[in-house]
Amino acid sequence: MDYHDLLARLGEGSAHPGGFTATMQLLDTLSLPAHSKVLEVGCGTGRTACYLARNGYRVTAVDLNRQMLEKAVRRARRERLDIRFIQADVKSLPFPDHYFDVVFVESVTIFTQWRSTLTEYKRVLKPGGIFIDREMVLSGRKTEVMSRRLKQFYGIRTLATMTTWKKRLRHCGFTEVLIKEQSRSMGKWGVDHDPHREMDMSLFEDEQVQRMGRTNDRLLARYGKRLGYAVFEAKSSMVNDNKQKE
Repeated sequence: MDYHDLLARLGEGSAHPGGFTATMQLLDTLSLPAHSKVLEVGCGTGRTACYLARNGYRVTAVDLNRQMLEKAVRRARRERLDIRFIQADVKSLPFPDHYFDVVFVESVTIFTQWRSTLTEYKRVLKPGGIFIDREMVLSGRKTEVMSRRLKQFYGIRTLATMTTWKKRLRHCGFTEVLIKEQSRSMGKWGVDHDPHREMDMSLFEDEQVQRMGRTNDRLLARYGKRLGYAVFEAKSSMVNDNKQKE
């Protein structure tokens, strides 16, 4: 069982800085066009996807973890919401070019090879489409040991500063890159009530889970002050993709 399997069994619906409260606050400030066709990448148990659908957006949600998706489907059924859930890898999204008005991401891109992932986000966005991404960022000194330990436990593959992220977004064809939120620390957020959470209660007696909890605490104590987060907003370039490659 790795970190992502643990989140799936816990039924965690908002494992990102600020939690679900931050997600709602962010979405309320974005003023996305009504009835936009939205892709949520890394939807987990579907909490944000359901929130988007309740607010009138046409939502497609993808995740690689089958257990997460099964919980997301059951959540949407209980809430009587029409959402298309698909198991998919972010490196190869199963959608045609220029398909979505909005791509919404929270704490996904850091677990991937950034270049191919940002390219896929850009590919499926309509020209002028909106991209939103909340990710952990580097706010202090990074060492090889730190990078290796964070990768081994959490699966983090990309750890960079806000400035570097902005450069990468522009490199991959995004324009009007803005920082909607930023923090030089991960901060703390309370546990809010999720009435549709499905949690495997047997985990709390599992020795492996207890070890993972202690490892998580040690990593955050050691490296937490070097980690912050940011919310990036950008637009898909109006320039033809083929011309960009020339």
